[in-house]
Amino acid sequence: MVYLMPMEKKLIRRVNLLTIYACVSTLILGIVLCSSFRQRGENVDELTIKRLNIVGEDGSLRLVISNETRQHPGRMDGQDLPKRDRPAGIIFFNNKGDECGGLTGADVSGKDTLNSGASFTMDNYRNDQVVEMVNEETYQNGKANIRRGFVVNEFPVGSSLMNTVHQLTAIDSIKDAGERAARLKKLKDKEWPSRRLFVGRDLDDNSGLFLYDDKGRPRLKIYVDKDGHARLEELDEKGNAKNLIKP
Repeated sequence: MVYLMPMEKKLIRRVNLLTIYACVSTLILGIVLCSSFRQRGENVDELTIKRLNIVGEDGSLRLVISNETRQHPGRMDGQDLPKRDRPAGIIFFNNKGDECGGLTGADVSGKDTLNSGASFTMDNYRNDQVVEMVNEETYQNGKANIRRGFVVNEFPVGSSLMNTVHQLTAIDSIKDAGERAARLKKLKDKEWPSRRLFVGRDLDDNSGLFLYDDKGRPRLKIYVDKDGHARLEELDEKGNAKNLIKP
């Protein structure tokens, strides 16, 4: 018989306890891993969340579905835009992680005013919306202002959203009102988008096709006005209209 000293007995007990602990831990880990792999193939009938991020293999965003409180502020050229109010909906990102469009909607109510709207938009490369499906409704004191339809905008080639954001921040810091207005006009002339096409119902309750030149000036309108009259109008650079349909 081998005689064990008290210290040796204590060491053996500790080794046995550690062995049991390791076996139990391994068993629990195996159960958790197996459960996780099984869950990947399970079907979920309903999911309630406040925000869902879909990412690429590199971890960068591809799509965000969110409520208005947690909505992504937007991202361009690898930079997140400052936190701002945005409606609930879906924000799309390209494979560089930059925002490239969205599907959103919201209602905003005031004391005597209701603003309701929804839009599906596609963005210019490194810039803002250039293709839009929109519905905008404003109700105030019983009167309605409604615009709904399909819009095409155009940005100057080479313009970028982040450059515009940085310049607007610098302009806001100018104390002289005249200089600030002049700088803002210069920025708009160089970087602002121009409306090129609208098909739908405008704020004057006209329904039709409206075409614009590269400066965003209306040049041709084919529409039915709010009184039900068909009109075909050609406009000059100053906005003077000539109806091409004789009464």
